[in-house]
Amino acid sequence: MKIAIIFLLIVALAVGMAGCEPGFTAQYTLKISSGLGGTVTAPGEGLFRFPAGAVVNLVAEAERSYEFDGWVSNSLTIANTSNATTTITLNKNYYFVIAHFKD
Repeated sequence: MKIAIIFLLIVALAVGMAGCEPGFTAQYTLKISSGLGGTVTAPGEGLFRFPAGAVVNLVAEAERSYEFDGWVSNSLTIANTSNATTTITLNKNYYFVIAHFKD
């Protein structure tokens, strides 16, 4: 009886660990874009994947006759939303990070 219980526990442990890779780190999605009047130069614009906890540099550059107006996001982890050069810490998926500009 004890051997059967131990065997079942070993099987349950093996099944529970199936698919777990050593050193596996969760990945989060970051979608970055910009409004009229500028671009995001770092890390760029588009859809990116980073490891959980990554600190990503954000750099926005305004076009001539425009100035950076702020970052808008579903994130509370942008270090400084009013600075064109800042960072974001990834602790979930961020489906929009948008650099806004004004003329």
